[in-house]
Amino acid sequence: MQWGGGGESGRGMGRLWLLLTAMVVLLAWELAGEASRPQPNVSLWVLDHQGQQPPEKGALTTVTAESLDEQVSLGLKAHPVWLRLRVVGALPGQRLVLSNPLVQGVELLVCDDSGCRPVERETHFADDPGLAAALPQFRLPVATNDLLLRVETDQAIRFNVQVLDDVDLHRYWRDLLLGQGLYFGLIAGLVIYNSLLLFSLRDTNYLWYLGFLSGAGAYFLCQNGLLLLYFPQMGARLNEALLLTALSVISICGLQFCRRFLMTARQDPRVDSLMRWLCWLLALAAAIAWLLPSFLTVVFYSLLGVLTLTAFLLSSVRGLWRGFRAAQWLLMAWSVLVVGVVLLLLVTYGLSPHNFWTLHGFQIGSALEAILLSLALADRISLLQRERETLLEEKARLHGMSYLDGLTGVHNRRYLDEALPAAVAQAEVSGRPLSLIMLDIDNFKRFNDGWGHAEGDRALQHLGKVIEEVVRDIDPVCRYGGEEFVILLKERDEHQALDIAERIRKGLATTPLTLLTGEQVLLTCTLGVAKRLEGESASALLRRADQALYRGKYAGRDRVVLNASGGVASTTS
Repeated sequence: MQWGGGGESGRGMGRLWLLLTAMVVLLAWELAGEASRPQPNVSLWVLDHQGQQPPEKGALTTVTAESLDEQVSLGLKAHPVWLRLRVVGALPGQRLVLSNPLVQGVELLVCDDSGCRPVERETHFADDPGLAAALPQFRLPVATNDLLLRVETDQAIRFNVQVLDDVDLHRYWRDLLLGQGLYFGLIAGLVIYNSLLLFSLRDTNYLWYLGFLSGAGAYFLCQNGLLLLYFPQMGARLNEALLLTALSVISICGLQFCRRFLMTARQDPRVDSLMRWLCWLLALAAAIAWLLPSFLTVVFYSLLGVLTLTAFLLSSVRGLWRGFRAAQWLLMAWSVLVVGVVLLLLVTYGLSPHNFWTLHGFQIGSALEAILLSLALADRISLLQRERETLLEEKARLHGMSYLDGLTGVHNRRYLDEALPAAVAQAEVSGRPLSLIMLDIDNFKRFNDGWGHAEGDRALQHLGKVIEEVVRDIDPVCRYGGEEFVILLKERDEHQALDIAERIRKGLATTPLTLLTGEQVLLTCTLGVAKRLEGESASALLRRADQALYRGKYAGRDRVVLNASGGVASTTS
């Protein structure tokens, strides 16, 4: 199992993590601008009242054991939650702003001796009505310190209570948009880049990755109130349904990406079956989000989220265990996302305070995960390209071996059947000469019977070496069958072919073969030569060379015979 490389690979990973860390710091800096601003003194208490109507005046003194600060984290509630607020030091014209766009079911009331009356929610902010819709806000009544806040929502009750004037609210929203601009700029860049790769490579992994990116973008448009900003008329219910649907899209595309990237259908069928069932459940959850929106739907999504993350990590670990190197990128990506989702789940159920990291941790994890998944794809494509090159090289090697004679190492009959017609066609077009030599060892059957087949094989190998010492590398030598060999001489006329044939004959006759017993024997061969005639086919040329060879056999062997257009001439030593 290979977890990573050293040397340049290790330094490259170090630079990658440094870059990712810098991006996280930059994102945190942009999104956390509100942390440095001084706040008026805001005190909060949770009342033991769960009704739809405000509590009686005497009930306002019944509070939980501890008061809250400006950061509220109460988790999911199936009933309305009533908060008592005391604001000290507020200036005329300031607004009470809740930082979480998902908490839309909010009502602010002023209570005095005559009873409680609602404070009208702001529906317009300067020239930007969308900002008032995106962030629940109320203009604080003059000279009023004690207020009641009623919150009823299917989402987790988590928000910061801030008292801001118009300038501070603009600054707060500007800082938030800067951070969101960084995130969505990153997502847009990855979408464009990977879309180009999808169209060029036709790899479905990129399609599911693009679906994952698009789902993440849609989710955070809803979570951060950006859709409400630009479409204030859409309302909280529609925003929540779109948010949960986007969460299903993220999870389904992530699971499908993981299945194809790790090839789990073939490599890990059990985990693949789990991920396919999760996809169906997530599709069902999306339908429930539209038909039966409630806090129970959020609970259902939480359970599915835990199962989905488990499937992500399990498949990546098992892929890495199988030796699939690119799975390390997936494991890093899902691990980063797990941290963000865990922070989100903790604050969703009121187990963690509402702060910058629980509010934006999921989004930061999503950004880092998107980068790591893109790197995973790049690494996988690089790995596949190397594997493809290796396969092509192996295919070329095997293809070359299929044209070689296993005993002598020269080309075989299959190669000659393809090369000779091609050479004839080329000679026909160019008008250049083409000659052929056919030869075999004299009395080879008698040699085999006397010395055995093992020595006969060594005799054929010996002849092959003698031939290759004489001919050029570009002149193919082919074992035609048994002890017969054919030499294809491109751009050589009959005189040159006769010279080459004679050198082979003399070379074999003067180079002894050393037998396995140590004894040395001399072999002879007979060679037939034919020069291609104008318009002559490959089979006709081969037949004339064969005729010249057998003419030499009948004439006494150990000679070169030319089959010329005007008759047969022989040359002997």
